[in-house]
Amino acid sequence: MKYLLGVTLATLATAASSSASSSPASVPTGATYASGFDMKKHWANLSPYKDADSFGVPSGVPEDCELSQVHVLHRHAERFPSNYPLDGEGMQDFAAKLTNYSKKHPGKAVGTGPLKFLNNWDYLIGEDLLTETGAATEATSGAHFWTKYGRLLYRADREHVVGWDSSLNVYPNGTSRPKPVFRTTSQERILESARWWLSGFFGNTGANSSYDQYDLVIIPEVYPFNNTLASYDSCPGDQTEGDDAAETFIARYTQHARSRLSAYLPRDFNLTASDVLAMQNICVYEYTSLSGSSFCSLFTEQEWKDFEYNIDVQFYGDYAYGSPSGRAQGIGYVVELAARLQQKLLTSSDTSVNYTYDNNTKQFPLGQPFYMDMSHDDIILSVISALGLEYFNYGPKGLPVDLDHAPKRTFRTSEMTPFGARFMSEIWTCPSNVTFDALNPVLYTNPQLKSKDTKSYIRFVLNNAPLPLEGLVGCEHAKNGFCPVDKFLKAVPTLKEKAEYQKACFGNYTTGSQVGDGAPDS
Repeated sequence: MKYLLGVTLATLATAASSSASSSPASVPTGATYASGFDMKKHWANLSPYKDADSFGVPSGVPEDCELSQVHVLHRHAERFPSNYPLDGEGMQDFAAKLTNYSKKHPGKAVGTGPLKFLNNWDYLIGEDLLTETGAATEATSGAHFWTKYGRLLYRADREHVVGWDSSLNVYPNGTSRPKPVFRTTSQERILESARWWLSGFFGNTGANSSYDQYDLVIIPEVYPFNNTLASYDSCPGDQTEGDDAAETFIARYTQHARSRLSAYLPRDFNLTASDVLAMQNICVYEYTSLSGSSFCSLFTEQEWKDFEYNIDVQFYGDYAYGSPSGRAQGIGYVVELAARLQQKLLTSSDTSVNYTYDNNTKQFPLGQPFYMDMSHDDIILSVISALGLEYFNYGPKGLPVDLDHAPKRTFRTSEMTPFGARFMSEIWTCPSNVTFDALNPVLYTNPQLKSKDTKSYIRFVLNNAPLPLEGLVGCEHAKNGFCPVDKFLKAVPTLKEKAEYQKACFGNYTTGSQVGDGAPDS
């Protein structure tokens, strides 16, 4: 998906039009729906952030346990569209098509009825950069991290619980810690997201810069540079299965919308499947950047559910279990997580790890209370795939596209990677007899467990909802999402084997369809 597609939807749309009903059943459209349906919850990876409802595991904090460390893998927030056919490029093509039609037919209205607004519409959407609302999303996320995790990790008392104070950055014996170090890629919207998140965490008192509170490692996001936060750049393996599959589904699910909306356009305008997709995308991006859009009222509940599914297919097939390089693209971050947990530097690499950054404590510090890596939605999905979490695996042939409407599934990017998504790896130190049966809604103070009769556990939390660990080697018997850290660490070599990094990224294997488990089919 990071690379431009050479195929458009035009031919598929033409083929599909022959089977489209000329007068589809009347269905309600509108910005709001009598059922209470909220389209914003079905915008897939373009959805505004909200906590995930649940992934089937109870939330809460364990009794008598100490929160020892948190690792944050964070997505950038609201952005302008990127330039590829199923996103920004398609939107610009649709805008140009309207402009060219008007130039060829001066004085003739392009749209009537619900499309009348097109006669005075301008394409105002930018490209690729973080939006103002995105900056606010990131700052809010950083502030929320302080209230939920930061105050506990730095043991803030009543005087300091209101916000960060540099006096808190000390070891348990009271000596000063080094300035915390965080990471981001060099892509502008990622870098900006990192700065705004950190501004939210550190408080930015008086709206002055908080730069002096931390160091930020900026890893280049360029092909073919090794970077676990943008691993697709160093893994040229198959990353297009999702896009190819989505094109098939788009041509099917847009048929009724094409027929319905074409009635309000000139007969020779030739509204295509890619045009309909562009109109839905424009709704989303105008809502994000302009606080509203006339395009949003044009579609039915089902069409928004199908729009969501088309994007899910793209990401599932490009970066998750449907991609032969899905696991490979995420395994580098898993290796880095394991290194941090073992407090080890990395001096070699056979994945996307860049050991010139990870072989020194200035850029890859050890023993910090928390880490924050700013990245992309793709990487979060690939990391989940590299862990082998079965909850999100649809099946041996990937997400199906030979259907007219979205099927029931657990892989939904609206829940997994909305703008500002966050994947947490929590580390808990617990008494050896802990059961994880009783989970409380909040941890008021963080206990200091000095007894040697303790054990460390890891829990993965996505958008404030714990993840089920079925499929993660070594964690099969985890209770309520808590897995012993030592068992997780023992599983990492097996996870590397399953990812097949060298074969997935550089080997020769059959392509042309989705795979079942995020690695090349044997």
